[in-house]
Amino acid sequence: MYQKLWIPIPNDFKVNNERLYIQGEFTKENGKIRVLYGYDQYILQSKKASKPNKCLKLEFDTKFEILRQPIPKKDEDDDSLGPIIGLQFLRDCVENMVKLRLNAKTQQINEWRSFLGERINQWQFHSMFRVFKKIGKGNFASVYQAERIEDNQLMAIKAFAKQPAYAEENGKNAIINELTIMRNLNNLHLMKLYEVYETNNSLYVGLELLEGGSLYDLIKDKVLINTKQIQQIVVGILVGLQDMHKKQIMHRDLKLENILFKKPKKMESVVIADFGLATYVNEPVYLYCRCGTPGFVAPEVINIKDMKSKYSSICDIYSLGLVFYLLLTGKSAFNGKSYSTVVKQNREANIDFDIKQLQNAPGYAIDLLKQMLERDPNKRINAERCLNHPFLFETAKEIMEAENQDQNFDEIDESIEIQSMMHKINDEYSKFDAIRNMNSPLQSPKQSPGLVMQKQIKQQKQIDSQKAFGAESPLIKGKIESIDSAQTIGTPTKRSSILQPSPQIKPSKFSKQGQNNPLLKYSKND
Repeated sequence: MYQKLWIPIPNDFKVNNERLYIQGEFTKENGKIRVLYGYDQYILQSKKASKPNKCLKLEFDTKFEILRQPIPKKDEDDDSLGPIIGLQFLRDCVENMVKLRLNAKTQQINEWRSFLGERINQWQFHSMFRVFKKIGKGNFASVYQAERIEDNQLMAIKAFAKQPAYAEENGKNAIINELTIMRNLNNLHLMKLYEVYETNNSLYVGLELLEGGSLYDLIKDKVLINTKQIQQIVVGILVGLQDMHKKQIMHRDLKLENILFKKPKKMESVVIADFGLATYVNEPVYLYCRCGTPGFVAPEVINIKDMKSKYSSICDIYSLGLVFYLLLTGKSAFNGKSYSTVVKQNREANIDFDIKQLQNAPGYAIDLLKQMLERDPNKRINAERCLNHPFLFETAKEIMEAENQDQNFDEIDESIEIQSMMHKINDEYSKFDAIRNMNSPLQSPKQSPGLVMQKQIKQQKQIDSQKAFGAESPLIKGKIESIDSAQTIGTPTKRSSILQPSPQIKPSKFSKQGQNNPLLKYSKND
């Protein structure tokens, strides 16, 4: 059945109630003038000097393409691009691809590209990128280091075949959800999504290229992290979470592998990655309700019974609290030797604050830790209050000022007494670091948190109320193993993350799909 690109404007769309982001005048191939009005979810079209009478819905099946003038190539290695001459809209229908070409000046098309790229996928990929090398692989996805030709922007391109991904239960919905979430995020401490490209057979996600590895890498490699660095890591994550939570988004899978760094040894460059389980708090029904990684899940999430019930973004603070606990002690709060034991401990949420590794910890650190690991979500501290906590205040202020971010901090009196108190606190931190260095389990291979974490990661299973593989989003959560350097991949290594009501785990249907190279496999077919 033939479908049109443009449809009548829905009755519930009221122009006066919607924000107009962009508008422009275009010329069709037959020379007729069309005026486009860009809103958040729709583009309205009208003839010149007329009211809009049609619209294009900005949803996953709608694409756009930047058209360029062909230019002669100097040789087969010449990948230069011709000047921009047009904009094309496409709609992916069951039996055909509906298209509409519009012409305008380059500046206007670039403005519309920026607007559209935040909402829908861009058609075509191969002529726009130089692909340098494969830096990761998974069951059905591959990650490449690539450069966008037009501006030399380096990216990590996550490429995968659409057919097997969409064939999974909730596969397409999971992709749409993850892209929607990431397009709504814009913070230095949240992994950046540049653009999403699409061809007939493949999807290419342009991600920020992070070169500093993951927090899991640091723990595994037995890197000693001092108190100041712990503060920088926790503050950076909180800044990212605060931005998400203000937008009513919760991550729901915060753990060591999903905490990455832009630069090696720069703890303040910490970034939250992997939004495969993220969701809006107020969704009518969560795509996945009981989800996360055992050992890092808030009790209200792992213990939920009614899969239609809700919880709040404060669940992320508990997960960060468990990461904070591990950084301070070198041990997981739930350190059972088996998967079922870890799940049981996580459900009970009984935290041992009396272990010897915390006996010399700064008082403010313990106070914040206890507030973050409060079992009752209604009593748990939120991200903003964490940043204003005495343990993090100075570090938060330094990071915010360095990044020129607008953050409301409670005023601290710069009196001699306050300065004296801060000197005393800093001395306390120094003593704690010295004791940790002398008694660090890192000095003993048998007790190294790196080895402990390796064992626990191997035990991690996926639990979800509906299916084992369900929330393993093929977009960003595809299992990626490093090929050249884990530091260059914008996704964690060897991980899995969904909670299953029992330890019985079903194997993934994607057994060998990802061993194919979708970037090369479809380069000619697309």
